[in-house]
Formats: sequence, C-alpha cells, structure tokens
Amino acid sequence: YWVRVYSGELKANSRLLCPNRDKKENASQLWQIRASKKERDGQVPAVTCGDIVGVIGPRHAITGDTLCDTREPIQLPTIEFAETVISMAIEPESSAERDKLSEVLEMLKRQDPTFSAKQNEETGQTLISGMGELHLDVIKHRLLRDFKLNVKVHNPRVSYRETVASGVEVVGDCHRQMGGKQLFAKLKVRVEPFDQGVQPVVVLNRVPPDTLPLDFVDAAMDELRSRAEGGGLIGSFPLSKLRVTVLGGEYDAEVSDEVAFRIAASLAFDEGLKAAGPVLLEPVMKLDITTPDDYMGDIVGDLQQRRAIIARTDSRGTQTLIEAHAPLKELFGYSGAIRSLSQGRAGCSMTPFGYEPAPASDAEQFKF
Repeated sequence: YWVRVYSGELKANSRLLCPNRDKKENASQLWQIRASKKERDGQVPAVTCGDIVGVIGPRHAITGDTLCDTREPIQLPTIEFAETVISMAIEPESSAERDKLSEVLEMLKRQDPTFSAKQNEETGQTLISGMGELHLDVIKHRLLRDFKLNVKVHNPRVSYRETVASGVEVVGDCHRQMGGKQLFAKLKVRVEPFDQGVQPVVVLNRVPPDTLPLDFVDAAMDELRSRAEGGGLIGSFPLSKLRVTVLGGEYDAEVSDEVAFRIAASLAFDEGLKAAGPVLLEPVMKLDITTPDDYMGDIVGDLQQRRAIIARTDSRGTQTLIEAHAPLKELFGYSGAIRSLSQGRAGCSMTPFGYEPAPASDAEQFKF
C-alpha cells in the first residue's frame, strides 16, 4: 500500500484503525521507495506529516480509505469513483489456477476501486469490469506478467443500464390467499426518471401521516429498495436515473400484514416500470484528442460515423484539440484507428462521461 501522512507521526509496527471497514490494521514496515527500486536502506522507523511511503501489513483497507490512531478515530472524506462501463468474461486455462485467479482478482479490487470482478451465477463465468478497453487490457497483462496466470479472455461487453421514459402513478393490489390465509394490501407508487440523486435509484416515502401502519410502510420500502437493486425489463441490466415514491395505500386490520405490503410493493414496482416505458442507457465516453491540422477532417469524419458529438475544437498553432462525446460501444479499437488516420501523430484520452439513451435497435436485440 502507498499512504500519505496527513497529520501526526506513523511508526513501524503500529496498530491502526480503518474506520471505513471498521477493522484494525498493522503497519509492520515502512518503506521509502524511489523509482522501481526497493533498497534495504529504504526501510524507515517512522514518518511524519507530508511523507508518502509504502506500507507492508494492512489486509482490509482499500484505495481511498483512512488509517488512524485506534484511540482517536477519524475518517477523511472518501473518494467518489466512477461506475465501471465495460466488462469481459475471463477464465483460467486450467482448473488448478482457479483459486489463485480468485485471490489475485480480490487483491486487484482492493488496489483499484475502479476495477470489479464478480461471478456470474447463471454461467459460472468470472466477469471483470473497468473504466475502458485499455484498463482491462492492463489488468489482463498484469495477470500474465506479474502473477504468471494464463487466462482466456472473451470479447469486451458494454455495461448497459436501464431507466424509464416518463413518470407514472400506479397501484399495486395484493388480494390473494397464501398458506390458507387471506392477504390484502394496496400501495400507490410513482415511478419516474430522476437524474439528480447520488444513488442510481432513489426510493422515497411520501405517505401522509397516520394513513398506514409504520411497519407496513417499512416493509413496502424495504421491498422497493430490494427490487431497485435488481435488473430492468429490457435485458435485466442495473437500474439507474430512477426515482420511486410511495404515495399511500389501503389496508384492512384483519387481513393486512407486512407480507401483503411487500407483495403489493413488488407488483407496483413491476407495473410502474412497464407503464413508464423502459429505456436502455448506454455508457458515453469523453474523448480529448490532439491532432495535427492536416488530419482533423479525417478524424472528425470518423468520429461522426461513431455517433460522436463534437463538443468543441480549439486550434493551437499547427495542432487542434477536439473534445467529443461518443458511445463506448462505438469506440472499441479506437486507439488503433486514430493512429492509422493520423500516421501515428494524433493522441487520444478517454474518460467516462455518463449514460445516455441507446438507439432503439440496441434495445431490440435484448428483447425476447
């Protein structure tokens, strides 16, 4: 781990607290590392405010976490990391390396919060996700070069999201028998697009006071939050840019309970997604391109074929800076394409820009 000391003094063999994980950590050794060499005389007994050092010992902390004195807990503001936008399936070439691959991926996730790896329960494949094609290429080469793991990698896949086109109000009506018991509950819910929340899906309680028992409302809210973490209707992609508001409902003291309100909430959620019109969202990247003026026309033409929107251009001598926004789906292999268009003289960097509605043809391919 690399750490920066913000205040006080850090000594070797210190016991520290990681408040982000609520775990205690050991700082066994401190190293001042220069370039690519870790020399024996680089080990130091202590460091003070402003120092940046390598630490051997922590097991639970990840990038962006705070380490502090166990007697005086403090947590610095965390870093907001962007969502991953691209995924690919990966598997070891031999079953003997499967456990080692899992351990290595867990370590890489701790080092790099913009990287994720998870098991697909349906296919059994391991999916790795990152910030772009180059990001996953670097991970793949690290597995081979640093950890001596031979892996099979499948083609990259765009990480789509789903939202809705408009706002609707619906009622989930639970009126059924379950286990020989009559159940009744009605829940009125509004489902609408919403792009102002920190969370992908915001679930709000706007039930007028004293109209529904609190435990029934809590059960409905819990069910809606659980459903919000699931997939949408187009391709079971994660939901995003969505707000769900509970407006009210009806109950019967004799036949209503928490189970009935969970069922009503689930029915209202499904009906709301259908009635509001599901929309497929695709990740969009921001491109910053520097090119000699001679190649600007070819590069802009190529960008337009990739459904890019040119945000601005800026001429600087014989060079032109281009800022554009383009769907990630259209940018696979773009680093090689721009080299070919400019004879290797243009440069490009990409960063995630957000999610925008995908073409209807893309949504159609996921419908059965």
